[in-house]
Amino acid sequence: MWKTQAYFRRYWPNCQVAVLGIATGVTLFLGVHAVSPHPGQNCAQLGQLKEEWELGMSAQPLMCVATLDGDLRYDHIILPPPKKHPQ
Repeated sequence: MWKTQAYFRRYWPNCQVAVLGIATGVTLFLGVHAVSPHPGQNCAQLGQLKEEWELGMSAQPLMCVATLDGDLRYDHIILPPPKKHPQ
């Protein structure tokens, strides 16, 4: 028991840095996830454009669309294929 306490006291400053880094990463991940809209969430204005943010991925555009039931929800935008330029 005493060896464990002595070990913990000796290495606690190093562990604090790791714990702080993990806590910061989790907070950032949850914050970004909570702030950005996701497909299927309610929206207020038809045609409104937003971006879905996910860590480690590029932002994806979302548009407020009407469902068959008359609800307004965010959904992914289907972009047309890029036009080929003649060379």
